[in-house]
Amino acid sequence: MKVKQAILSAILLAALSSLAFAEEDKTVATVNGHELKQSTLQFYALERRQIDPKSTTPVEKLVDDIVNMQLLKEEAVKMKLHSSDEFKARMSFINLSMLSQVAMINFLDNNPIPEARLRKEYDARIGDMKVTELKASHILVKDEAKAKEVIEKLNKGAKFADLAKEYSTGPTGPKGGDLGWFTPQRMVPEFSQAVLAMKDDEYTKTAVRTQFGFHIILRTGQREGTPPTFEEVKPNITAALEQEHIQKHINELRKSAKIKVAPKNASN
Repeated sequence: MKVKQAILSAILLAALSSLAFAEEDKTVATVNGHELKQSTLQFYALERRQIDPKSTTPVEKLVDDIVNMQLLKEEAVKMKLHSSDEFKARMSFINLSMLSQVAMINFLDNNPIPEARLRKEYDARIGDMKVTELKASHILVKDEAKAKEVIEKLNKGAKFADLAKEYSTGPTGPKGGDLGWFTPQRMVPEFSQAVLAMKDDEYTKTAVRTQFGFHIILRTGQREGTPPTFEEVKPNITAALEQEHIQKHINELRKSAKIKVAPKNASN
């Protein structure tokens, strides 16, 4: 089981279910006498958000979707598709998945991570951690030949910002390639390592290759930054500790369970 993914789903389901049943479960549409409820709409919206977190589908479109789903469901029942072995197997898995998530919600609700434990974890992970911030500009090009051409112009005295505006394919090109201040963790390793190895006002004499292309980098500064506050990282710490919490609980359940796994060749 991918516990992290399951916990995320469980948390989302918990948040949505409390919203769905905190108020009257109103009817949003009626199809052939069957009432489709607000809770159904909200669970469908959750499903859409899990697939695409940036989804902003209008409510009217979501209602239209579940109306169509109801029509297809009625057709399936008429054709007795719900009696097929495949359907029963799918429903068995859905039941397994949903009940396991509900069990996790229940466990976390009744065994929450204490605030003191969260703060202790924050102190251990971050606490007085020193944060390095770097400032740099870059020129991003698609191939090494173009990168060598740009570096040659820099060597002859051309201004970095002017070349960035002319050659860079990255979004910072119009701004002269300025990336502003950033922590090394924000950038791909190859890029950060190159900047850390440079001195201020120095540019790379050889292009740095990453998954995005070839970078000519100009380092312009380094400073000591401020670690994130407890409140800023609390959701991430909570999620990590809840993952451990659930895994320990599952391990305890396994200890007291009778589990027999079929040999790999049993189905052959």
